[in-house]
Amino acid sequence: MERLGGLRQTPVSDRPRLNVECWSDTESGAHDLAALTRALVGALPGVRDGVTVYRVTEVGGPQWLPDSATSSPRYAFAVEVHMRGKETYARG
Repeated sequence: MERLGGLRQTPVSDRPRLNVECWSDTESGAHDLAALTRALVGALPGVRDGVTVYRVTEVGGPQWLPDSATSSPRYAFAVEVHMRGKETYARG
């Protein structure tokens, strides 16, 4: 998973755009992994380790995208995750 961009909504909330890539030994394996990952990412809304995830918006559906460097089977999709951070305190 890699951040492609996205905007800070407020001083305490962010909306990163993430690229999710799923590799496997076979095209069907990469497809199945992407489907599972898509479902898990879609289930993120809620509080996760003190971070509130408001919603996940798919901005690019799964696509067949063989890895050009290795020719490995790969599927990819992109999402925006709207979240609110948690407070952290610097310790001195």
